[in-house]
Amino acid sequence: MRQLSESGLRIGLISNTHRCLESFQSHFELQGLVSATVSSSDHGLMKPHPSIFTEALHLLGVTAAEAVMVGDSFKHDVIGALNVGMRAVLLNRGDAAAPRVAADHTVPVIHSLRELPPLLGLTRP
Repeated sequence: MRQLSESGLRIGLISNTHRCLESFQSHFELQGLVSATVSSSDHGLMKPHPSIFTEALHLLGVTAAEAVMVGDSFKHDVIGALNVGMRAVLLNRGDAAAPRVAADHTVPVIHSLRELPPLLGLTRP
């Protein structure tokens, strides 16, 4: 996450939770790395509803085409993001293969966030 932030990417956090996202960021030492947060409890609707994604995009000041959603739920994160025109990456800490989205399209699957920078074309200086 630090490498993504240091490369100039804006990071958003969208969560289907009633948990305080400030305490979440503190617990996972994400302070200063996340530019925008949207929780379903504050927003009123849960992922995969399109409006929670578009709210995050608005707060980040980016278009859907410029954004990538990384999430651990195929149904809520990946499908929700694809439905608003975002790219998506499935964070799968298990052994499942990439799910089929359409006959000729697969969503990239990573098993750790450490795999994300190279996937996005970022390299260490």
